[in-house]
Amino acid sequence: MRGVGLRRLLHVGSSVLLVTPIVAGWDLLRALLIGGVLIGLVVETVRIREPRVQHQLARFFPLFKSDEANRPSGAWWLCFGYAIAVWVPQPGAAAGIMVGALADPAASLIGSTARSPAGTKTVRGSAGSAAVALLVLALFGLPWTAVLGGTMVATALERWPGLLDDNLLIAPGVASTVWLLS
Repeated sequence: MRGVGLRRLLHVGSSVLLVTPIVAGWDLLRALLIGGVLIGLVVETVRIREPRVQHQLARFFPLFKSDEANRPSGAWWLCFGYAIAVWVPQPGAAAGIMVGALADPAASLIGSTARSPAGTKTVRGSAGSAAVALLVLALFGLPWTAVLGGTMVATALERWPGLLDDNLLIAPGVASTVWLLS
């Protein structure tokens, strides 16, 4: 499997984190995510500063995009976004994490079918992200205001052109929106 496929699989697989609160509670998930952010910060700092470390990590974990050579990886941003979202009251936290895990890789997969320069976001990808976010939030049994609001926020943040990675923004943005509108 190529890097892009592994990235999508890792993204979707991160939804398994939501088993933690079912088995052991939200406090453990919070601790795991904070630990992941801190450990990831050390790893990312060393990876960015040391070309040999970067090369070895890329060899064993072919997940890094070329533009991540000098910035933190999408995986670290995703963990950081989850670590923020997990503090939002329920059902916001779980909904935000699930949308974060599923909508962004859907945008990548569906968007890759459109003809556009590599690395650019497409309307088709954003529509795919919106459809997945809508489905996920509807399956949570949320009020329609929360479903539609969360979907709009997820879609807008997925298209985010700013300096911050959309992986940081989607989960807490959706979590907060769902919490406020539920």
